[in-house]
Amino acid sequence: MMLRYALQTVRDRKAGFLGAFVALLCAAALITACGTLLETGLRGKIATERYAATPVVVSADQNVHETTVKVKKGDPQKVKTKHKAKPVAERAWLPAATVDTVRSVPGVERAVPELGFQAVPLVKAPGGAKPSYGHAWTSAVLTPFTLAEGRAPQGGDEVVIDRELAARAGLKPGAPLTVQATGEPKTYTVSGIAQTARGDLARQNALFFGDAEAQRLAARDGQVTAIGVLPAPGTDPGELAGRIRQALAGTAEGAGAQVAVGDARGPVEFLDAAGARIKLVSMGGAMGGTSLLVAILVVVGTFALSVQQRYRELALLRAIAATPRQLRRMIGREALVVGLAAGVAGALTGLPLAAWLHGRFVASGVVPANLERTAGIFPMFAAVGASLLGAWAAARITGRRIARIRPAEALAEAAVERGRPAWTRIAIGVLLLAGGVVLVAVLSALRTEPASTPVTFLAVVVFAGAVSLLGPLLVRGATALLAGPLRLAGPGGHLATANLRGNATRMASAVTPLALLIGMTCTVLFITPTLGNAARAQARDGVRAGWVLAAQGPGVTGGAAERIRPTPGVTAAPPHLPSSRPGGRVN
Repeated sequence: MMLRYALQTVRDRKAGFLGAFVALLCAAALITACGTLLETGLRGKIATERYAATPVVVSADQNVHETTVKVKKGDPQKVKTKHKAKPVAERAWLPAATVDTVRSVPGVERAVPELGFQAVPLVKAPGGAKPSYGHAWTSAVLTPFTLAEGRAPQGGDEVVIDRELAARAGLKPGAPLTVQATGEPKTYTVSGIAQTARGDLARQNALFFGDAEAQRLAARDGQVTAIGVLPAPGTDPGELAGRIRQALAGTAEGAGAQVAVGDARGPVEFLDAAGARIKLVSMGGAMGGTSLLVAILVVVGTFALSVQQRYRELALLRAIAATPRQLRRMIGREALVVGLAAGVAGALTGLPLAAWLHGRFVASGVVPANLERTAGIFPMFAAVGASLLGAWAAARITGRRIARIRPAEALAEAAVERGRPAWTRIAIGVLLLAGGVVLVAVLSALRTEPASTPVTFLAVVVFAGAVSLLGPLLVRGATALLAGPLRLAGPGGHLATANLRGNATRMASAVTPLALLIGMTCTVLFITPTLGNAARAQARDGVRAGWVLAAQGPGVTGGAAERIRPTPGVTAAPPHLPSSRPGGRVN
């Protein structure tokens, strides 16, 4: 019977439940979008480009490992071992002797050493420039690149460029091209233009040099970036990878080397993949959890307003012997009907929202473009479940008071509004407000993105709880501030002021959800630009020099810095090295 009453109430009071429906829909959409980002961070594939035709890739370990051992006090037999691994900022290289070890493994048809280094063509070309990397021509088979025009590089003064760079810069075989790698810029002759059967590379341009010139430009004597392994016909790449691991484990130069097959080849090529995954997981989890908590607070406010609008009706049911359990069940089922409809609609809406958020993260450089977005069904089910849970929790919270009062007191309670919130509610609200202020103070002292992001969302949740609990007092305070301007509006202003003072709780039920939604929206929209602006400000404040010498290429060489120092008027020309680079280059 109560389910029929609940359906009839929702049908007849659509406007009263519209606020809760919109709040839950937005929450479900955000949870779906954030859950999709989180799933992308956990299961998203990093597509390889350079190693597309290489089934097995051997590389150095790209992580720094730390192992801590703790012995429990009073019991030396209980030992706790904890292992941590953090990705390094720059690529770790393999000893060149590892190539011979890999070649000797049964099933290896060819082991191709790869040299990858920054090689920036100094040309003015329309369109956005991609990162450019130099390689030895013998490693072109790893993609594979084949010659579309011209010939392979011969000697140390020739270079082969990919088709996309040639078209963008208007270069043909025989044209001069100035390239800066790890040393001074050098002018080469374009000997050929290469292409791949799969089309142009999406995230990089490739320049190929002769083997000796590539080794000189890489400035890593006796080391290679990676080893591309081409299996013999009929050899399974997975089994071959296992044999290579066993062979490398028994050698000094191969200890710690990583062997990648299939989708694991992408993170070997793109070192920013690991950091991007961690960011997506942390941001998706933080944004989704915060959205759910704020949505519950918003729905509590909207359901409270709905209950207050029909307080007399509920009081009448209570007066004619409706039990507290029946009222709670009716209100709860109303909430579940609204939550189910909003959850399904929000889950469907969250899919395009996830695509938009992923696109914005890619455009801002937070996520690499080749980290494929994963759109599974689990975030959608989680969004529907969260909507049902949030609606049910909100209904339980808002229905407590009307269900607790006695039938004889129900109509009298419905006639008047309580003068102020309970002291317990005020005390908890003040504590949450103070906690939010403390979190903001802590946030102002943090200087790293991994530390500041979770504190930001925690501060949002704490402030949201404070606003929800102190809503009636905030409305009364705003009424006191606006009483003067409202009187200037004439009799209507006087009536508005009196209505606000007499129905502060009801007005708070309408204002609080709006304040929470606006606060959450602003947090989601502005956190990434704020972090980016803070990073730029830190970089700007770290430079105290009156003049800064920069380069079109990857950096200013050490030789250029030496030539600047004797210039009259120059007191100092210190290099700016944010990270260690080979060749003494200034970055």
